[in-house]
Amino acid sequence: MLNVSCGGKLYQDIEKELLQKNHDGFQRVVHMDYGNYDGHRHSINVMANTPLHDWFNDSFVDDKMEIMVNSYHHQGVKILAERFVPMAFSPDGLIEGFYDPNNYNPEDGKFIMGLQFHPERMRNHDSDEFDYPGCSKAYQEFVTAVIAYEKKLSSSMLVPKSPKLNEELEQKRKLILRSFSMARDIYKSDSHMVANRNPELEAGADFLQANTALSLQQENRLKQVGATIRNGASYSHKMKLNQMREKAARNMMSNMSVEQLTDLVSFYGLMHQICSETIDRKMHELVVEES
Repeated sequence: MLNVSCGGKLYQDIEKELLQKNHDGFQRVVHMDYGNYDGHRHSINVMANTPLHDWFNDSFVDDKMEIMVNSYHHQGVKILAERFVPMAFSPDGLIEGFYDPNNYNPEDGKFIMGLQFHPERMRNHDSDEFDYPGCSKAYQEFVTAVIAYEKKLSSSMLVPKSPKLNEELEQKRKLILRSFSMARDIYKSDSHMVANRNPELEAGADFLQANTALSLQQENRLKQVGATIRNGASYSHKMKLNQMREKAARNMMSNMSVEQLTDLVSFYGLMHQICSETIDRKMHELVVEES
């Protein structure tokens, strides 16, 4: 099922389809023995550098990467999906195990593989001991992956927010609000205090520099988050119409050194990121309130 769901194909009946396909070099293998259901075994050849190899590495004899496994299936992999890599073959050429190397890391909650045998049932009938020490590793690794994935899922649902980060964002939000409020007062009074109080206007200037030509959608968004950028829409509209002040700003920057301009761009980039994060957070709060 795993192989088919990922684009692979199956033999619907191994005894008929695989027997007809096999040629010299392959051995016939019994994959289902109803008369010796749990006791039946056949050999498989394990591929190097795979999880299966790691589990059973200590059990290989005479440098042969082979183990004896149980078998209860009449279907099998005919064409392996591209995402998977084979881990073992039976003597008739049938794939007995495969995994996704990009999604196998139990410690990180990743465990995608398929086996045509049951390691957990490969036990000695008299002592109930495993046939190989590696038999228990299959479900031990699976349990490890389940626990790790559950922890990741729980942490992603909780998403605890750091009080220190919230305090920092709140402080930056206040700086942006103060910058727009001050700019509004300056333009209303036609004051010439810009040069003297320039540092306090930089937070708002960063936002405006990134949005000197606002689209209708952006202007509507500004209006919706008035609590964050109070009077931002009206101020940006005035900025677009005020060509003289824009020209004065360009002239002022033309007299600045490359180092000063670089620092200014870096600071405005930071403020643009802060504004974007604050706007997204406020928009999310509005959506939550409306719902």
